[in-house]
Amino acid sequence: MTMLINRLATAMNSSSDPRILGSVTMSGVAVALWQRRSPFDFQEWLDGLDSARLPRLRCRAALPQVPDAVRQACVEAGTPPGPQREILIADITDLSRRAADVTNSLMVDLRLDVSSGQPCPKWHLDAVPARLLCTLRGAGTQFGPTRTGEEPTHIHQMRPGDVGMFRGRLWPGDEISGILHRSPPADNGQTRLLAVIDPVDEAGSC
Repeated sequence: MTMLINRLATAMNSSSDPRILGSVTMSGVAVALWQRRSPFDFQEWLDGLDSARLPRLRCRAALPQVPDAVRQACVEAGTPPGPQREILIADITDLSRRAADVTNSLMVDLRLDVSSGQPCPKWHLDAVPARLLCTLRGAGTQFGPTRTGEEPTHIHQMRPGDVGMFRGRLWPGDEISGILHRSPPADNGQTRLLAVIDPVDEAGSC
């Protein structure tokens, strides 16, 4: 009888070039990090919004549907209209496309989560093939390598605006991700706005 032994993927690739996100499909790579900074005026506007005005969304959508879904979430939250809101909508739309491109998917599960605590304090892998995470406001996601499935040996933290493409537990093939992640500890009640984007192929609607 042949025993199949899964290999551990622990490499973390990072770059200021957005094409780095596609490297998560390379052998041994568990996380691809696009290091970027949001425009100052946009970040100042977003950070200054009352938390009740931040858009919240849970939606499965084809890529052409994403802009309207995000815009409707902004309208429902009372996010002030204007050029900065359009930048937010365009950015989330672009991130959705980039996430889908990594796995050649036509749809995404899109979440915009607003929180002031630590909703996911435990180190974990997500029960999806792949997930894009981007903290648009507040403290960034923490991640790090582990060989035991327990707390990482070294903890990294994404900056606001950074984009991480993480392999999940359902990534195809014989490699298991050795990079876990979690929400950052609560920082004096600071409100986070987190974009969570999973590429999918099944049909759905907002």
